[in-house]
Amino acid sequence: MDSKEEIEKGIGSLGKIKIIKALTEESKLATIYLLHKKTHLKRDDIKKNLDDLVNIGWVRQSKYANVMYSINPNNRLVSLFIAYLKEIGYIEQID
Repeated sequence: MDSKEEIEKGIGSLGKIKIIKALTEESKLATIYLLHKKTHLKRDDIKKNLDDLVNIGWVRQSKYANVMYSINPNNRLVSLFIAYLKEIGYIEQID
């Protein structure tokens, strides 16, 4: 997948942007329940969006007692996208 396709898949919906925002602002791993509380999206929509984000490497999935999610800081495109969202004030600067 080239960069253009990855970006289109990564930011292809408002739900994905809300999930990226929630995961970026969360200082720990997040469950689907936590993402539901923070984004007010339907659980099924969260699962579908997370599947896409995990598949392109923007989000990491970890399996403990529950499945947990976090932003993949090693992905250059998601890091650039998050920096942009912080720059325009969409994501709070927590650093």
